[in-house]
Amino acid sequence: MAVDASLLYTLPKGIAAFRHYGWTEPAITFGYAQRIAEAQDAFPDDDLRLCRRLTGGGIVDHRNDWTYALVIQSDLPAAHAPATELYAALHRCIQKALAEQLIKSQLAICPHACGLTPQKKPAVPDQCFTHPTTDDVLCPDGTKIAGAAMKRAREGLLIQGSIDRGALPDTFDFNAFATNFQERIAHALDIPIGTTEDLRALFDGPRIQQERERFESTEWLIKR
Repeated sequence: MAVDASLLYTLPKGIAAFRHYGWTEPAITFGYAQRIAEAQDAFPDDDLRLCRRLTGGGIVDHRNDWTYALVIQSDLPAAHAPATELYAALHRCIQKALAEQLIKSQLAICPHACGLTPQKKPAVPDQCFTHPTTDDVLCPDGTKIAGAAMKRAREGLLIQGSIDRGALPDTFDFNAFATNFQERIAHALDIPIGTTEDLRALFDGPRIQQERERFESTEWLIKR
């Protein structure tokens, strides 16, 4: 979380960065606007590390997911695209990358736009992979594969996403998926594509430490 936040605020002009990462301990993250009590109530008997994200969205269980972040510096036009368009475009890229490995998927429909009766708001806390939202990536049977959340700042846009490993075959090649996904994002959002041997060249050490202290603080965790 600290690295993602640091990249949002310190990326050089005209740069976008994509990264994916794992977790060193069982963890869940919850959206910036959520109350910590909602996250605690969702997993009352589990020994999990709780972390409030900078992005919005619901509760995400990271014990068996593939987590990624896309940061787009504000000089790039994609950083200013409407959130709904970005969300749909990003998830269409995931769909196409899944299809390369013969994985069928669909985007969750919007009840309001489709003239369907909206479902009642669930009484339980908003868990990302339990309650899909419009344009989330779903299996044909409705099981959620992928979701994401965003944070806009003057410096740019941060998108944090999660893909449920449990919704995909054990043979799924995440390395091939990562390459395919990045290429499709660059094309869909008109982002110049390039590579760096080590993304850490873009890391701002002091800012990462500053963000780490924020995310680890009790004040941030219980902010709402």
